[in-house]
Amino acid sequence: MAPTAEFCGIDPEQMGQLATSLRGAADRLTAFSREFEGKLRQNGVEAPALREITDIADWGGRQVSMLHGRIDLIKTLGNGAPGLGGAGGAASMAAGGQGLIRLPDELKDFDIAQGLARMYGEDILVNFHGESQAKLIHEHIDDVAKLADNPQAAAAFFALLSPKVRNSLPDLIASTGSKTAKQDLAAFSKVLGAALNAPALVPAFAQVRADLVKPADNKAAAWNRLALLKGANAPSSVRSAAARALVLDEFAKKPRQDWRAAGPTETKAYGLPSDLVAMGLEVLAGDGTAVRDAFAKVGGAEVTLSRTDKMKLFLDYAKEAGTGDQVADAFGRVLEAGSEATTEKAGQHSPEAAAFALDAIKVAGSFGADLPTVASDSMGVIAKSYIHELASGARFDKAVYRDSGTGVPENWVHLPPVTPAFYLSPGDTYRFLKTFVGDKGVTDDFDATAAQFRHDTLTAAARLDAQGSTRYFEDTAKMFGDLAGVQFKATLEVRGEMDATDDLIRDIVKNTVSFGIDGIPIAGEVVAAGWELTKAYGVGTILDVADSIESRVEKATGARADFVLRLKYNMASLLHNADYPASAPPAELINKNTGNLKSYDELMAEAKREASDDKKWEQVLQEKLEPYERWMDSNRKLDDKAEDASTYQASERSKEEISIWD
Repeated sequence: MAPTAEFCGIDPEQMGQLATSLRGAADRLTAFSREFEGKLRQNGVEAPALREITDIADWGGRQVSMLHGRIDLIKTLGNGAPGLGGAGGAASMAAGGQGLIRLPDELKDFDIAQGLARMYGEDILVNFHGESQAKLIHEHIDDVAKLADNPQAAAAFFALLSPKVRNSLPDLIASTGSKTAKQDLAAFSKVLGAALNAPALVPAFAQVRADLVKPADNKAAAWNRLALLKGANAPSSVRSAAARALVLDEFAKKPRQDWRAAGPTETKAYGLPSDLVAMGLEVLAGDGTAVRDAFAKVGGAEVTLSRTDKMKLFLDYAKEAGTGDQVADAFGRVLEAGSEATTEKAGQHSPEAAAFALDAIKVAGSFGADLPTVASDSMGVIAKSYIHELASGARFDKAVYRDSGTGVPENWVHLPPVTPAFYLSPGDTYRFLKTFVGDKGVTDDFDATAAQFRHDTLTAAARLDAQGSTRYFEDTAKMFGDLAGVQFKATLEVRGEMDATDDLIRDIVKNTVSFGIDGIPIAGEVVAAGWELTKAYGVGTILDVADSIESRVEKATGARADFVLRLKYNMASLLHNADYPASAPPAELINKNTGNLKSYDELMAEAKREASDDKKWEQVLQEKLEPYERWMDSNRKLDDKAEDASTYQASERSKEEISIWD
């Protein structure tokens, strides 16, 4: 049912005249045929030609019926157009007229849409009940779904469906007990979405669209409309207008009321929240434009709250309501969408999305660890997308007294590889990190992003420094040391000392062991190990238990865990791999598989493989590290840079200062 690009104008009045004329002609042919056939039979004369004339008359009669059906269809679909009872008059329906109803010259899809609308709206959904009704709904659902291929036919279907049925579709389907209710509703939603996205509306569908974006008579009716819109992929303007009209405007004015609107039958059938506020948010989720528009307009002129105050309304309600998890989960995804966290690249966010994200980070951070846990995964998504902003927000080297905002803080020194769209204060950074570090899975995802960002940013800084006398590498290393310290401090506050340190130790052990597999380091784990080392370096100073942590790592891996030494070699490897000026390293220090300078962990893995009864692996490692140290000593600029960068990543200062600036 592919839509055609060819359209024609139809004048119902003239079509009616054609039908009348055809009806008269058919009647005259029939009368003529009967009269002469009778006379000829009286004289014993056969006249086969007269029977052919009768067949033509019968055909004409059938066409009259079809034409009248088409006239009724066109008038119904054209309801509301200027050419039908409006100022344009019937003449405007001619091609080029202002009130032209634009329909395909092939109306087969419209006939199908009309048949399905009548079958569902006047029969299946009103004359049947229970299991038989559920079976009939599903039996024809594929035909309904196909209407989405022709947006005009999809619009015709909903325009022809009775308002009573249309406005309660989710409830009607769920009440049958159907096991395919979710699939069936999805088909109706898909067709509605196609109609709403049609380039030109069937005139009668304009009323359907208007009904969707105006307040409902009650909460249950509003829930049904939102449930139908949830899977429609409707235009942003419709999503925003519907969510506001059906619930969010009233919520912004009077948030403290019972917003439950659906029963267990509906929620079980579709897996949708019973809370109407949550449903309004569900319709917005996934569409950043709709989210930002809704938050700009929600409540109308009567509500003068700022966007951050509006955001707090939802989180406050989520903390208090029995359906709070439903609201918090949907609201988290709304913040994701408004921030364009999954649609725009980190470090390249649009001003609109970044401004929304800044508000979202500040508001969510004000709740910290008290943010509903179901929203933590969304905070992690935002954190990964805004890693540039969080990394620069953790900096303590410049403008530590800064407030969060889009303006560049005074005396700020830009680090070229880092391109934040806004500048967070250390306190806002710390508080936002607390919203998700309590969840191990979410934290692991963030750490993977932070690790890759650290690796790529330090590599870019090293290449810039190789071109002149800048110290971007050291300053960037310092930034990541601050971020690691602030993150770990947040983790301590949320999860406690034992859980936080045990988690870090597990990651260190995992990344250390990975270097011993066949002697070939896995790139992703090499990157991850660098970030874990950055955090571990600071943990010893934060907790003053460096010896304890190292001994526990040793116990798990059988390896000496000198974090400071490992981090220094990590810095040297990054500098060399970024082509920082230095003499060629000894051949035994180059990994033949990657062509890169070996890391401390690679050398340790080699030492353990080469160890024997006569020579312990620690002694072998010492022999391998000696040419490494000699090479670095002979390249003072690289050596100093690696030493300084590793020292700058100690996180003790950020841990101490965050208590002042939080």
